[in-house]
Amino acid sequence: MTQSRTDISVSCTALSPVCERVARWSRIRSVSREEQSLADEVHRELAALGFQARRDGNNVWCEFGDATRPRLLLNSHIDTVPPAAGWSGDPWNVRIESDRVIGLGVNDAKGCGASLVETAVRIQRARDAGERCDATIVLALTAEEEISGQGLSAVLPRLQPLDAAIVGEPTGLAPMIAQRGLLVLRCVARGRTGHPANTPADTPNNAIANAAADIARLRGINWEPPHAVLGAIHAHVTMIAGGVARNVVPDSCEFWVDVRTTPTLSHREIVERVRAALSCEVNIHSERLTPIETAADEPIVRAAVVASGNPPAGSRTMSDMVFLRGVPSVKIGPGESIRSHTPDEFVMMHELTRGVDVYEKLIHEFTARWAQRD
Repeated sequence: MTQSRTDISVSCTALSPVCERVARWSRIRSVSREEQSLADEVHRELAALGFQARRDGNNVWCEFGDATRPRLLLNSHIDTVPPAAGWSGDPWNVRIESDRVIGLGVNDAKGCGASLVETAVRIQRARDAGERCDATIVLALTAEEEISGQGLSAVLPRLQPLDAAIVGEPTGLAPMIAQRGLLVLRCVARGRTGHPANTPADTPNNAIANAAADIARLRGINWEPPHAVLGAIHAHVTMIAGGVARNVVPDSCEFWVDVRTTPTLSHREIVERVRAALSCEVNIHSERLTPIETAADEPIVRAAVVASGNPPAGSRTMSDMVFLRGVPSVKIGPGESIRSHTPDEFVMMHELTRGVDVYEKLIHEFTARWAQRD
């Protein structure tokens, strides 16, 4: 079957507002640290829609509502990773094929951000028609999420206090109430240099062999107990380097370990287990991105379950939810995580439309539960 294919430049007027917005945003290059042009567009658009848009760097936000509390954050990011190899066309030349919007960042996470803006527009229009919004909505479109840089974490003090948060990421509209953390370890195995002709094969002086033995031990570490929605911790060796010449027994071999963590063990406890199991030096390179979870009985979680019709789950991927420790948060949005960072990334137009409906219902469900929490 031949799919219909349309250049977005001639079809924007035929799209729904949320689909038009994500297509327009995705034509603007916004790789991490290069978001200025898109931040300009988002700031202009929010102001044109009647919101009091604010800006710090490439982070844009606004607040509105009819009640001081609760303060509910709606957050997603405007940056993308660089385009991967394998695109069938220009990643910035957004195109429509049947129900698909195809372009870099449409799924991760401009579709979510565009849906949150459309949700805010709906709520504001309802207010203009006389309906109260029993909360303060803080809508923040932030930068550098893909590199954990000067994005949400940089402006978060200016958004506080917050009573709950919705983090827009492609989850198939399943409410993610926990996400893994990241612990990066630099391990160094030692040996002693020598001539291979004069060194027995079973020498303890070969640092590469010593590293290989430790890598095997790493695979045998018991990470029990598994987390209820995230499963077990897992660790992968992602880089290795050693040796000085083909005819020299190496005295040093370095390998890097990427550990995807869960709330069942602290990063310090994980490091202790690794050090107890391995013979090499184990150095902490990065431990700031800790795992996070929200209790299933929090009003924001219950609201998300009702609004989406999906049970709470755990997310394998990182997001700005990591910076919301102490704020009950749910990661949820249109699109699917598996499409992120892939060639010909896409989001379905019906997913975007459904996303706006779910976000709007989620906000109403949350404010109702907040009012009844005592």
